[in-house]
This record gives sequence, C-alpha cells and structure tokens, in this order.
Amino acid sequence: MPLVSVIIPCYNDGQYLDDSVGSVKQQAFTDIEIIIVNDGSTDETTIRKLNSFHDTQITVLHKENGHLSSARNHGIKHAKGEIIVTLDADDKFEATFIEKGVTVLKQDASVGAVTCYLRSFGLRKYSWRPLGGDIKNFLFRQESCASAMFRKECWEKTGGYDEQMKSGYEDWEFWIRLTSAGWKVHVLKEYLLNYRVTEKSMLLTQSEPKREAIVNYIMEKHKELYWQQLKDAVIQRKIIDLRNPESTTVLLKNLYWRLTGKKK
Repeated sequence: MPLVSVIIPCYNDGQYLDDSVGSVKQQAFTDIEIIIVNDGSTDETTIRKLNSFHDTQITVLHKENGHLSSARNHGIKHAKGEIIVTLDADDKFEATFIEKGVTVLKQDASVGAVTCYLRSFGLRKYSWRPLGGDIKNFLFRQESCASAMFRKECWEKTGGYDEQMKSGYEDWEFWIRLTSAGWKVHVLKEYLLNYRVTEKSMLLTQSEPKREAIVNYIMEKHKELYWQQLKDAVIQRKIIDLRNPESTTVLLKNLYWRLTGKKK
C-alpha cells in the first residue's frame, strides 16, 4: 500500500497532464500512487489523454462536474495513502518536494501539512513565499499553496474541502480548519512548486474577481474563530500581521465593525 497519494483534479486540462503527472513520476520519493479525477471534462483532447494512461501507478476516476473541492474530496476518498498531495492538473512539483515533505511529517507530529515556495510561469511570472504557521496566520491571509501535502487524518477530522466553495480559495478555508484543529503548516523554504498561469486560471477568472464574496463567506462560516482572535489581539495588544504591522490597526477596526456592527 503506498504511503503517499497524489490527487490531480482535471477539468479540460488534458494538454497539461503530461507535465503534472511527469513531475510526480520524477519524484525522488517513489512510494506513490497517482489519482487523476476527471471532473466531468468535455474536451475531446482531455478525454483522449485520460484514456491513454496505462500505468499501474495511475488511477483515473470519472465523475460529474462538481468543481475543485468536489474533485479533490472524491480523489481523497479513494486514496490508499496516509499522506495526501494535491496537485492541480496544470502545475508541476520539483523532484524533491514529496521526499522533503514526508520527512517533515515523519519527524514532527504537530505538523499537519507541508507547503513550499512557489514560482509562476505562463501568462504571469512572479514568486511567492507563504508563511505557513498556525491559525493566527491563516485567518487573515492565505499562507499556503493550494498544491501541497497533508496527513489524510487532517482531511478526515476536518471534513475535507468545502464543496459549496466553487469560485476559489477553498484551499484557504481548508487550511483555516486544519490549523484551528491544532495542526501547523510547515513551509519548505525552497521554490518547489511551479504554478502555471493561463487564461482560464481560477485565480484570474474567479477567485480575485469574487474575492469580497468569498471572504465574506469564510468569515461568516468561521465567525467565532475571528471574534476570538480579535478579542485576544485587542486584550493582549498582539500584532497579527507581522509582515505589515501598520495595517494591523485598520484590520482590527474593520473586523470589529463587521462582527459587531459598532464603530469605535
């Protein structure tokens, strides 16, 4: 039975599968199964590519379109591994990511998930260094890549990805629940994820344009968590945003107004 299950949701992204699957096949760590979840693809190129896989390491699952959270959950339900790696169909890991992530999870029981630094390619080129950490880091900002590694136990105990979230940031909300349950997110301080930006990338087409509505949903869902952190920050004079302390006062005021309806 494999230790690691790599879940690759795919919706009309067949042209990129050789890259994403290839990056998994090239990992230094080899005790891996690969599960590709066809999330109701309609593109003939994608269907042909999915049907072309004849590899005992690869399983292709087919389901009706339910968007990213649904596809990830479906794949994880069928996963045999104790450790889950999520990888979007158009992205690629460097060859040492899984090996280094597994080492961290084996050595530190307090770590529930492992992420890394990210470089983008394609229509936009940038780099990102997420902070990882605990619940305080994740309440106010996304601090882990969506393509990352976590214990299957974390997914089971937190209820998996929220399938109502179909416009993006479902990974952010999942990290909030994972860290609020007491686990930490560890960051491998290397650029081990290559994130492809295309004209259909969810970040460009849905997540950013709908950011306000998505944040409203997350904050309403976790209202008690936000309220408790706000109280702690005010009482103990904590700085929440370590990267930009000057913004903390404004952040706290806005959060207080939102939760109470009162201006101070």
